Formats: sequence, structure tokens, C-alpha cells
Amino acid sequence: LIVTALFAALIVGGSYIAFPLGPVPLTLQTLFVLLAGVLGGAKVGFTAVAVYLSLGILGLPVFYGGSGGVGHLFSPTGGFLFALLAAAPLAGAISEVGFRRERSRGYQLLFITLGAVAGTIAIFVIGIPFLKLFLKVPWREALLIGLIPFLVGDLIKLVAVVLLGNVFALRIREFIKSGADEDDFRD
Repeated sequence: LIVTALFAALIVGGSYIAFPLGPVPLTLQTLFVLLAGVLGGAKVGFTAVAVYLSLGILGLPVFYGGSGGVGHLFSPTGGFLFALLAAAPLAGAISEVGFRRERSRGYQLLFITLGAVAGTIAIFVIGIPFLKLFLKVPWREALLIGLIPFLVGDLIKLVAVVLLGNVFALRIREFIKSGADEDDFRD
């Protein structure tokens, strides 16, 4: 619960750190979404994003620019918001493979990297078609608006996620597991 709430709060904070690039801003939100999955696993990642989106849908000012409301889901950026629900658990599920049984750090790093890349790709695969639909532009223009300006920033975010994941994923997963073990003991 603590880890999920922390990631939801980080995602909110990441949406406030933004650089406007047209209809879709560059934010640090996706960095924290991917970290939620890579560090906390699929369940924590999904739940943190679900909490974030629920707060925004209820009208709290958690989306880019300090705004909220269900209307954001039906806008050019709505697909990117929906995509976060897939990106975090996908990054988490893939990175979890590296932490099954006793694996080498290199094996864990490989699956952290694969998870972060898959999560990033999911954001674009889901977000860009929504952008195209709502802006009523051809695919080429949708890619020029929703992909090209973000490549360098997302590459930097990927490196940060992989580095942070390599350092903290095992510790956070052990923390989460120890909390689950205590809950099992209490029942």
C-alpha cells in the first residue's frame, strides 16, 4: 500500500514537470509509471496508475498543467493516459522474469531493460492512434506530433529507469514481499 501510494504520488508529481511540445507535452510522468512497474512489479505498477487516473477522472488536478476531469481521456492525450494502464504492468511483468528464483544481476538488468522498453513502446502504440483519431490527421503527421519529439526524452527516461531499476528493484521487491509475509502471518 505504501509503495503503491508513493508511486501514484510520483506519477502526479511527474505530470507537473512538463515541457509543452504541442498537443502532447513531454512530462516525467512516464518515467515514474515505468519505475512503478519495474521497481514494484506488475500489480503495484497497475494499481499506482489506476489510482492516479482515478484521481484525475474525479477532477483532482493531477494531470498535465494541474488539470483534471474525465474529458482528458477523450482528448488527443487520452490515449497516452490509457496507455499508462498497460505500460506499468507490462514493464513490471517483464522485469519480474529477471527476479524469479536466484538470477544474476546481468539477467535482472536484461529483463529490467526489456520491461522498460516494452512499456515505452506500449505508450506509443496506444497513444498515437488516439492522437491521430482526435486530431484527424494522417499517420505521418500523427507520428511527427506524437513520436518524433519524444524519442530523445524517452531514451533518457529509459536509461534512468534501467539504472534506478538495477539499483533499487531488488530492495523494493524484498520490502514488498516482507510486507506480504507479515500480512500472511497475521491472518
